[in-house]
Amino acid sequence: MNIQNLTQEEIKNLHTLLGKMLEEPKKNSIDSIDRMVDEILEEFNFNKVRKAMWHLDWKWALAADGIPTIEELKETAERLLRQAAECRLLKEYGSVDWGTPILSSTGGFEATAWCDETKTRITGLQLQFVLTEYETGLES
Repeated sequence: MNIQNLTQEEIKNLHTLLGKMLEEPKKNSIDSIDRMVDEILEEFNFNKVRKAMWHLDWKWALAADGIPTIEELKETAERLLRQAAECRLLKEYGSVDWGTPILSSTGGFEATAWCDETKTRITGLQLQFVLTEYETGLES
């Protein structure tokens, strides 16, 4: 493109577009986190979790009969997802590489949050119900 062939109006539009490209990134968009949390709460199979807990006699101390209701499972999952997202964006975790997720977990649930390179926006959330896990490694 030859800038000399542009009209005054086109040059003005080009400056506007270039200015928008150089703007500071917007702060975390709560709306997008809300949408991610809502999608997870809608699609996650809480019935399967409750059934596994019942078969394993896995109880939560604060649940009325030990095994939490679907509503209690969803409330805990939502709290963990929002907590992971909030912690991933905290300044205290500024030294943690932006590609490293932050986990929040309890009662078998693990909520994980990832952020963008600027550490100002959550780019992904994940919810898991973990029955068992094992990891080992070499000593440094």
